[in-house]
Amino acid sequence: AGLILGVAGVAFIVSHRMSSGSDSAVGIAYSVGALAAIVAGTILFKKLAPQGGLWLGNGIQNLAGGLALAPFAFTVSSVSDVVPSWRLLGALAFLVVFVSIIAYLLWFHLLTVCGASAASAYHFLMPPLGMLFGWLVLDEHLALNDLLGIVPVALGIYLVTRPARPRPA
Repeated sequence: AGLILGVAGVAFIVSHRMSSGSDSAVGIAYSVGALAAIVAGTILFKKLAPQGGLWLGNGIQNLAGGLALAPFAFTVSSVSDVVPSWRLLGALAFLVVFVSIIAYLLWFHLLTVCGASAASAYHFLMPPLGMLFGWLVLDEHLALNDLLGIVPVALGIYLVTRPARPRPA
């Protein structure tokens, strides 16, 4: 029930934003593809948990991702296009430290501590948080339908992550 509520809430938000022109079908397709990759990675992590610890698993994952994307990056861009600056260095440091290393370590820790189902339920927070940050940072408009979609998402996350009730004996 929690999973269905989460999916329904996200679908409600996304369908409204697509119909109002706020989001594009291509962007949503990329997001669905990313979600499929995260699901596959979560399943593989649970089945083939790295024996060397989270640091080694995180490092190997980032190295493999970088090697897979390098040919595409060098095809569409040139290193000479990069203009070094302190802002670029700060942004790159933030992405490396917080978005890659710390985020993956937290994710793998969640998988280890609370399991794949409960950890994956927190992915339903992404559309509401994306809307919040879009509103705060980019001054995007928030419609009432967007806010209404958060209700089933929050309820779904609660249902999936709440402690199980003990069964009567």
